[in-house]
Amino acid sequence: MKKRRLVIRTAILLVLAAALGYTFYTHFSEDRGLVDAGDQAPDFALEDTEGNTVHLDELKGQGVYLTFWATYCNYCRDKMEYLKEHHEDYKERGVEIVAVNVDEPSVSVQRFIDRHNVPYANVIDRGMRVSNAYGVRHLPAVYLIDESGTVIENQVGGKTEAQVLEALEKLVPDSG
Repeated sequence: MKKRRLVIRTAILLVLAAALGYTFYTHFSEDRGLVDAGDQAPDFALEDTEGNTVHLDELKGQGVYLTFWATYCNYCRDKMEYLKEHHEDYKERGVEIVAVNVDEPSVSVQRFIDRHNVPYANVIDRGMRVSNAYGVRHLPAVYLIDESGTVIENQVGGKTEAQVLEALEKLVPDSG
């Protein structure tokens, strides 16, 4: 009886160790990528909940405010409200806002977009391939991409409305 209990406990311990090892590997692996200021923004093509495709390379010539978000993220929701208020003004000035949801169900994302009347592009990153390519580990994560496709800054965490406007201002073509 004691031998059987020892075997079961050992097996459980091995399974837990394997799960912990896998978790560390996936979170700290170099394959996860990390995009930083000065890097060319990795291209992607993602669909929104209505089947429209947003292709990052097609936005060259405009500044791009690329924000990664989730419906459960309070800071993301605050930032989306600020962006919603200023979207039209900056769109007219050559800045495109693209929000990338981090692999939530389409129904949840669409319900959120509809409830909050979000007017700018919202795509869903199925399998988190784009999030991983950019090195997104915490939400909200923002990448400011200039008109040539170069990342000029990346930001993580909650921001005030003034900070969001300052970031948008940096993206206006020929503003820097």
